[in-house]
Amino acid sequence: MHKVERMQRENVDDLEKKLIPKGEVSVIGCGRLGIRVVMDLLEVHRGGAQKIYVFDNAKIDKNDIIHRKYGGEVGEYKVKFAERFFSDRVVGVAENITLNNLNLIKGDVAIVCIAGGDTAPIRKGILKYCEKNSIKTIGTNGVFGIDEKVKVSDAKYANGPVQYMNIKEEGHIVVGTGRFIRDGEPITPYTLDEISKKMVIECLKVLNKK
Repeated sequence: MHKVERMQRENVDDLEKKLIPKGEVSVIGCGRLGIRVVMDLLEVHRGGAQKIYVFDNAKIDKNDIIHRKYGGEVGEYKVKFAERFFSDRVVGVAENITLNNLNLIKGDVAIVCIAGGDTAPIRKGILKYCEKNSIKTIGTNGVFGIDEKVKVSDAKYANGPVQYMNIKEEGHIVVGTGRFIRDGEPITPYTLDEISKKMVIECLKVLNKK
């Protein structure tokens, strides 16, 4: 190997050593979207999150196709499956985040993937806790729609379901179609894939500054 080639190789080796996972992420909810976010974070190479905490007390049932595709077993806690899938980097906590255990949330970024019913109170509680503890938050803003464009917005200015949270401050990033359940359209795997992709991109922007 010539001297110049050797120097270039050594330089690349040094750069690769610097591109390591760093920072921690809390994923709140491990359903159809949450498990996608976890898997996408794990697939990031030469960087990404060093540790991923996942919170959800639900178990896999026969309709949780995405979990079963990855090898999850019916009756298994969703978060424990995620932990079993990659125990070196994932910590599965089989609890739902509530207003009484917000202290469980940790890390540099919290990605909120909870859904179903009126989630506004707990989502607002999560935002308040994370703001107080300098944790960046990323959440959803509508997951319905057959062929809707997935948008990334600051929640303060976004149109869609997040408006019910009446957020007055800047800084909470939301990703979604802006569609409501009343619009009568399904939730497709393609939309969830795109939402997860953009959530992870926003997360990596934060981690890359560490």
